[in-house]
Amino acid sequence: MLQGAQAVTAPALRLSDVTAGYGGRPVLRSVSLEVQAGEAVGITGPNGAGKSTLLRVVMGLLVPQEGSVHVFGLPLASGRSRRRIRTRIGYVAQEQPAGEMPITVFDAVLLGRWGRTFAGLRRPSDADRKAVWDRLAWVGLADRARHDVRHLSGGQRQRVALARALVGNPDILILDEPTTHLDAAAQTDFSNLLIRLRRELRITTLLVSHDAAILQECTDRILTMREGRFQHEAKQRPREGSFDV
Repeated sequence: MLQGAQAVTAPALRLSDVTAGYGGRPVLRSVSLEVQAGEAVGITGPNGAGKSTLLRVVMGLLVPQEGSVHVFGLPLASGRSRRRIRTRIGYVAQEQPAGEMPITVFDAVLLGRWGRTFAGLRRPSDADRKAVWDRLAWVGLADRARHDVRHLSGGQRQRVALARALVGNPDILILDEPTTHLDAAAQTDFSNLLIRLRRELRITTLLVSHDAAILQECTDRILTMREGRFQHEAKQRPREGSFDV
């Protein structure tokens, strides 16, 4: 986690009156959001509501036209601060293409440590490799470590992506429709991982999904976006091991 007094007292994430979009056209409109450390927030809404734009702002990939963004008290006000925070965010996209180049499951997950503990001429350490084995075991893929990612099913590739996002011990985990392209069995398997994630790891999480069941099981509250704004919030009933919010 980011160090210093601010990291102890500040929310994990704070957006204040953020307006953001593309080519001068706003997609987010005066959005404010506060997420506490260890909280899991679900975000839903129709296509075009601004969900993906919100995630791009949080990850420092899109600079707001108006308003401010703070992550653990750090203002994302410069290219340097945005690059810094991206190293502390784990991200899982909607779909993981098989790709064309051969790469083992182990090496695909190891890439999640790149830029955090090794890079350039600095080689992976024993601690890096142990972290990969730990995360592969956690997602149930240790027995596939030497397999080519191209030969995995879609659900298995999504689990690889989750392991890669977690292996660097991120401060914030962002998942963008992670079960959309999975079949029913793979959706169930991945949803169970998200439930375990919430119960065991307690990482600050933003989960975007159209699947109400996943959001209800895996988050503390659900926010609904429409036309670039949050229009509804539903708090979940407390569960064993969850945080009160």
